[in-house]
Amino acid sequence: MRLFGTSGIRMKNLDPLIAYKVGFALSQSIEDVVVARDSRTTGDMIKSALISGLLRGGATVTDIGIAPTPTLGFSTRDHEVGVMITASHNPPEYNGIKLFKRDGTPYSPEEEREIEEIIFKDNFKKVDWRSVGEVLRDEKALRKYREHILKHLEINRRFNVVVDCANGASSVVSPYLFTDVGSHVLSLNAHIDGRFVGRMPEPNRENLQDTMKIVKGLNKGGGDYIGIAHDGDGDRMVAIDERGRIGDFDKLLAVFSRYIVEKTGSKVIITTVDASMALEEYLGDGVKVVRTKVGDVAVSQELSKYRALFGGEPSGTWIHGDVHLTPDGILSGLRILEMMEYFDEKLCNLLDDVPSYVNLREKISCEEDKKSPVIRYVIEHGEKIFQRTPETVDGARFNLEGGWVLIRPSGTEPCIRIRVEGKNSTIARDLLEKSVKLIKEALRSC
Repeated sequence: MRLFGTSGIRMKNLDPLIAYKVGFALSQSIEDVVVARDSRTTGDMIKSALISGLLRGGATVTDIGIAPTPTLGFSTRDHEVGVMITASHNPPEYNGIKLFKRDGTPYSPEEEREIEEIIFKDNFKKVDWRSVGEVLRDEKALRKYREHILKHLEINRRFNVVVDCANGASSVVSPYLFTDVGSHVLSLNAHIDGRFVGRMPEPNRENLQDTMKIVKGLNKGGGDYIGIAHDGDGDRMVAIDERGRIGDFDKLLAVFSRYIVEKTGSKVIITTVDASMALEEYLGDGVKVVRTKVGDVAVSQELSKYRALFGGEPSGTWIHGDVHLTPDGILSGLRILEMMEYFDEKLCNLLDDVPSYVNLREKISCEEDKKSPVIRYVIEHGEKIFQRTPETVDGARFNLEGGWVLIRPSGTEPCIRIRVEGKNSTIARDLLEKSVKLIKEALRSC
């Protein structure tokens, strides 16, 4: 049994006993832990269970209360380990646990497996009553985070921004930081409510309909409001342009990457295997685009390896290596303003400058124990179908003349995911049909 997935532990109706065991397992080798949670109604329960496990093993715990994941990641620099209680963009009935190292990077899969081994061996070293740990409070964590972020921003224009916090953890800091840089801020869903009464925490087109209408309405007659929307824990950001459109994730990544390259002279951009081919085309031959596995853990590892300044996923999970190594949707939103000022252009015009291609997605149910055999089959037989040798960084990606296809196992669901991109709809549909057929053949053979 695995507890940790692509991004920590996430479960529907997470059992506090799991949190207790994670805390106890950490305490076997860690003495100083900082803890935060998002706004979910089960947050206090899970956090209390985690802290109980840590205390029983003798660890000292610093609690910073409700805070976004980037605040927790930043705070970890003063401790051995940080633990964030969150299920990120999942619905309110979910909760989860994500572990961070002192440098702000998430635990690697190997480090997570070490925690799992301790839990499943159930061989914990308990301390007696004289050595039980203690709980401290850090009331200044949010302020210290805000001050650190402000030191790394160059924003001189006054922007108009709708900040949608989804009733999540970003509510306690994001609207204030946008105000700090001189923006006129309209806050939306910016009161803490773990039921996510304003909208569900996934910042997608379906959940952001009202926010898009508000931005579009504010701009009737030529206004210049943009929207910045967060997920439940504030490690992601989605931008809404002046026309009320959700900024295409790949286009936003491409434009921001160009900004980093032009402003800093950096020649390396880190992204994941599921990012658009438009990125390389838009940036040109002088920039090295390094593609890694899906997930912020892999992105942060490559950032450190290449000493790059920026790495991001098309999902809006971006890491700014010059500031800190934790995914930060609040900083990302602020740097969208910085980018707009640098180019002296509206967001909608910047996005429209990036090539548009046809993207299709599909997922096919697959039991956990069949995922590896299915991917092996895809790698072996896909080469004949697509006439290309696949890249196998994460699943199998086949790069063709007019598009590409990525087939990979989901890290959070019992399924195989397909993403296809084509320069026209005919290419995209053909690639998707071939991919679905290939996976179904693989499932029959496994």
